[in-house]
Amino acid sequence: MTAPSTVDFARIRSEHPIAEVVAASGVDLQPRGHGWVGCCPFHDDSSPSMTVDAIPDRFHCFGCGATGDVVDFVGRMHGLGVRDAVAFLDTGGVPTAAPAARPRLRLVRDHDRPPVTPDRAFEINALAWNHLGSPTAGWFASKFLWHARGIDLTALRAETGVELAGYASHDWTSLTDRLRADGVSDDELLALDLSQRARTGSLIDTLRGRLIFPITEPDGRIRGFIGRDTTGNPPAPKYRNPTRTPVHDKGDVLYRATHHRLAADGHVVVVEGVLDALALTAAAAEEGLTDRIAAVTASGVTVSSAQAEQVLALSDNPPRIALDGDQAGRDGTDRWLTALSLDRDRPTLVTTLPEGTDPAEWLTATDQPHRLRPFVAAPELPGPTAIAWRHEQSWGVAETRPADGPVTSLPGRDIVRLTLERASDPVHDTVNAVVRLSSRLGPGLRQALLMEATSEMTRRGWNPNGTFATALERGLQTQPSGIPPPERTLTRPPGPDLL
Repeated sequence: MTAPSTVDFARIRSEHPIAEVVAASGVDLQPRGHGWVGCCPFHDDSSPSMTVDAIPDRFHCFGCGATGDVVDFVGRMHGLGVRDAVAFLDTGGVPTAAPAARPRLRLVRDHDRPPVTPDRAFEINALAWNHLGSPTAGWFASKFLWHARGIDLTALRAETGVELAGYASHDWTSLTDRLRADGVSDDELLALDLSQRARTGSLIDTLRGRLIFPITEPDGRIRGFIGRDTTGNPPAPKYRNPTRTPVHDKGDVLYRATHHRLAADGHVVVVEGVLDALALTAAAAEEGLTDRIAAVTASGVTVSSAQAEQVLALSDNPPRIALDGDQAGRDGTDRWLTALSLDRDRPTLVTTLPEGTDPAEWLTATDQPHRLRPFVAAPELPGPTAIAWRHEQSWGVAETRPADGPVTSLPGRDIVRLTLERASDPVHDTVNAVVRLSSRLGPGLRQALLMEATSEMTRRGWNPNGTFATALERGLQTQPSGIPPPERTLTRPPGPDLL
């Protein structure tokens, strides 16, 4: 169907209710107030930040700012101009000789569908991976990752014996048809977010033209699939995460390419994207360090309590945060530090990437041997603290790093900054945070943390006449309980009138 020369937007909005179109695109909508809310498909969104129909016929995301009517939504979702978006709506996005007499799509709530048990969900996901991760699909994914991103899966595949990436073709119903033939019902396809309903009423594949990465359990069962765009079309969401299903909730899941057991001196590295996690894991296999590094991602920069607990359960050693070298990565690093170090009293290291670079890009761009060195070597510490730390760690990897490469450090100043941002009593709360963290560190890192904390509190005006240093010393003498609250609470750096 060709869009008319003059677009009747009132007709388009009337015939294609925006909530129905958004739901058909794969967004899990929940009723809220006068409209609906769901996770925005235009950015990594783990908690619903997009409203639909709260203002009639409009959508708006409070996270990334995407906004508009049903035509704007379809255009942004599929990279279409206005007229093509109108044509897409009027044909359901699927070529058809008779777009008229289409059944109306309604929003389907969980209680409208028969329940799918977890065992059945895992079984269906395994059937889906037989198709998405077939030898042909795996070969295509491996070639794409190598030529487009410089990620070589050869060593990792040889070590694990399984495909770690697959591919969903651009066909509209390839997976849907295959799973129907395997006895999967339409309700099951919809419940597991493997298919979605078009405006024609027919089912189409949810993931099309994307690399596919299975989200697996340690026993190999598949909870869902992450799709990564291969077109490079800016309006298309880079990643398409599964909606909530009987076995998947993004807020409870970490992606990890493999589930090998870490050695006693192994470390968890938290990264931002699936390709970063896969690139680090592949590089570890190439360098024989598979049991020394576990790269995980929450598929975005947000972090939930469950995800923080999973990171800490993987190793007793301080986890390392290595998010992208941009503002979003820095904001995400703050959230991980808060969740791991402030909320759970666990020391954490931060690996800072060069500006505008992510781990996968840096690993591809560097021609240095031992590319993983910056992600596994000891943090850079000044003077005697560095010497002490070298005695505490047993990586056996040189501490040197390529110029302008990633830098790993103990984020003492950031711990102070984040503590002050939420402190009711800045000195008391910072002392307790530093004392609790220092109790889990060896002498080298412990001394570095105390020095950085004192320096940062001095810089911010909270250590006049050694006030903070004295309180910190007193807290260290009474650890692990910290120090009792002072008689008065300060909410700003003390001036002469408070000394």
